[in-house]
Amino acid sequence: MKTLLSNRKFLQLTIILAFFSILSLGGCSKYSDEVQINLANLKKTKACSGCNLVGIELMNFDLKNADLRGANLTGANLRRSDLSEANLTDTNMADADLMGVNLANAKLFDTNLSGAKLSYANINAADINGVILKNAHLNNSIVVNSKIKDSDMTGTNLYNADFTGTEIILDTLRGAVLCETVMPSGHTENRGCSTVIWQTR
Repeated sequence: MKTLLSNRKFLQLTIILAFFSILSLGGCSKYSDEVQINLANLKKTKACSGCNLVGIELMNFDLKNADLRGANLTGANLRRSDLSEANLTDTNMADADLMGVNLANAKLFDTNLSGAKLSYANINAADINGVILKNAHLNNSIVVNSKIKDSDMTGTNLYNADFTGTEIILDTLRGAVLCETVMPSGHTENRGCSTVIWQTR
């Protein structure tokens, strides 16, 4: 009887250990099958137009000239990745972590960047048209010699951002948080410093 019980406990323990072994080897991915396939294709081809890439983690990755038109990158982590010259038309990047990314010469048409973290980003010479930047964080970002048109920057944190030489209708910045912000003309704007403290972290 004791031997039977011991064998049963041993079998139960073996099953439990096997289950956790599968988990540790990645048998249970945090991405859906669809996202895994799309992510693999993106890494291989730098193209994933209209793809579901929600919540992916792809830090420090070379996506120069990538075609991400219409892709869903909501909540994605692309910290310090190179997205220079990428086509981000109609791309949804709401709440994405884009700290330190390179968006130089990127095409941002009707892109959703609401709530995105773009601190320390390089957005030089980018074409920004119809972009939603509501409550986004662009503190310490460089947006030099870019073109910004018909975009929503309500509540956008622009602490210490540099817009030198950028073509922008100043009404676009209405509602944005301006503190130590270098304006297109080169002068520094500080009218929002009283509200910027909690947003810089």
